[in-house]
Amino acid sequence: MGGVISTFLSADTIRPILSYVGGEAKYIWGLKDNLDDLQTEKEKLIEKKEDMLNEVELAEQRPRTRRTRSVQRWFERVDRRVAEVERLQQERDQEIDRLCLGGFCSKDLISSYSFGKRVEKMKNEVIELKKGGEAINPLYEEVPEGAAVAIAVERTIVGQESILDRVWSCITDQEQNKGIIGLYGMGASHHFGVVIWSVVSREPNLKQIQVDIGKRIGFSTDSWQRKSFEERASDITNALKHKKFVLLLDDIWESKIDLTELGVPLQRLDSGSRIVFTTRFRGTCGEMGADERFEVSCLGDDDAWKFFEGVVGRYVLDKHPDIPELAKAMARQCHGLPLALKTVGNAMASKEYPQEWSHAIEIISRSASKFKDMEKQVLSRLKFSYDSLPNDELRSCLLYCCLFPEDSEIPKTDLMEYWKSEGFVDSSSGWGVLGALLRACLLEEAGLLDEGGNRVKMHDMIRDMALWIANEIEEEEENFLINYPEIKR
Repeated sequence: MGGVISTFLSADTIRPILSYVGGEAKYIWGLKDNLDDLQTEKEKLIEKKEDMLNEVELAEQRPRTRRTRSVQRWFERVDRRVAEVERLQQERDQEIDRLCLGGFCSKDLISSYSFGKRVEKMKNEVIELKKGGEAINPLYEEVPEGAAVAIAVERTIVGQESILDRVWSCITDQEQNKGIIGLYGMGASHHFGVVIWSVVSREPNLKQIQVDIGKRIGFSTDSWQRKSFEERASDITNALKHKKFVLLLDDIWESKIDLTELGVPLQRLDSGSRIVFTTRFRGTCGEMGADERFEVSCLGDDDAWKFFEGVVGRYVLDKHPDIPELAKAMARQCHGLPLALKTVGNAMASKEYPQEWSHAIEIISRSASKFKDMEKQVLSRLKFSYDSLPNDELRSCLLYCCLFPEDSEIPKTDLMEYWKSEGFVDSSSGWGVLGALLRACLLEEAGLLDEGGNRVKMHDMIRDMALWIANEIEEEEENFLINYPEIKR
């Protein structure tokens, strides 16, 4: 019977032997140590990232300061690498169980070798990534005045996303010949964080528009602002003629803005630059030469409710089972106008009793101007469009329309006859007045297309504004026809 010979080799003895047989064996006998080292290096990397991130976020609290692209990319690489390490570590227990002979061999040599090699490679990559972070300098930088910066804007209104998508498509699609883009209507407002932004408003100040443009492209000194209008225009042209830009002119009224006079190089529109403007008046789109026009109309019932629901908040809506239906009735009283929905929603956001909602509905249905903040926040803003009408003839004709019942579709020829009988227009001026009110978005086209669109209507909130104005006039002059009974449909 043959004898069995056994021997004992210590770890210090077998390690050089394995290294001699093949250095690749270290991926097996060194697996446990490498896994522990990988965990340690991962924790060091995370700590380094947190230290750098704290420094960057503290700096970004200062105006016009942002993290550098290098540090942002490094943060992203760290996040990806940490996730990869954690996925690798999920296999730890399974691979450790495969080891035998005190960790110097494996029940599955191929699997253990492959895993051990991945662990070693990952550990070295984590070490190098940490060194890369330590070499980044600076971590943050000052934003130059000509660069685009983030602008805080309110949430996008439910139901207007498609309009914004179409506008953005016109801005970014270089194949489209859509250099000048106009948004008009009662819902038109700004929603863009852009390279150059200037608010025009009712009485345009061309010098201020030049100053706004100049600040965004590096001309911000007092000496530049003291230059003549023509010199500033020349500087703006020279600065923009080699750049791709987006210029947003917000809230243009009926005065045409001469962009060439301001110094805006319109030839750049053929090379991808864009001009976007918002206005309350449809006619302004034509005067500004808009290549694409978008009407920002009022919201439908479903979208209006979603927006109103978001303003009020679920806390109040869930306080009593009767409140949601009352809230929907209140939202309908705003007739889809975002400004009214927001104003009314804010006012009702603290009303937790159904009786308060019922009372508020009664007030707003009787007279919108009596509801909290409606006169200041909504009707007075809509009145800007009324005040901008060029003459009393147009204003009188508009106010006359509020005598028709709510939601009336008024035959155009009948309306002009009524105006004529009141002495507001003569036989030749009726169509001009009607067109002016339609272009100002104070009246809307109505009637079926196959009927030639031969009717007009007044939006309910515009009608509330007209009634409010008419009552103000009646109180002051006691001579307006608001006391007449409403004209029958």
